[in-house]
Amino acid sequence: MSDGREREEPGGRGQGRRAGRRLAEWVSLAVSTALILALVVFLVHAGLTSPQGLAVPEIQALPDRAQQQGGAWILPVRVKNGGRRMLGDLGVELRYTPPGAPEPERVEATIDYLGKHSEQEVYFYVPSDPRGMAVEARALHYQVK
Repeated sequence: MSDGREREEPGGRGQGRRAGRRLAEWVSLAVSTALILALVVFLVHAGLTSPQGLAVPEIQALPDRAQQQGGAWILPVRVKNGGRRMLGDLGVELRYTPPGAPEPERVEATIDYLGKHSEQEVYFYVPSDPRGMAVEARALHYQVK
């Protein structure tokens, strides 16, 4: 008959099982605590570094990298999305004032997709060397997806 107590085996083997079980419990507690702390740190970091407000693409004309092709010049424009969301249907406008022109001319391009933390170059044709012109590039519209 058993009186509810564990019987100790000869040689003290019962103590070894209990010590092993206690060690496994402490290890699982330490691993669980480390995982919970890592999750808390990640969530706090993500909350503190999340962008405030709307995602605004950075657009920069690069007249120093322009190249002549036939009778026109090709002007690269760098479009950068530093946000954490994808941008779609991004309209880019380039305004330039040729020498002697009274009003600036404008051309547009649309980027269908610009992923988060990515950049892309758009190329515009302009009639003369853009290094001698006033050049401005900006976003017209976009969707945050």
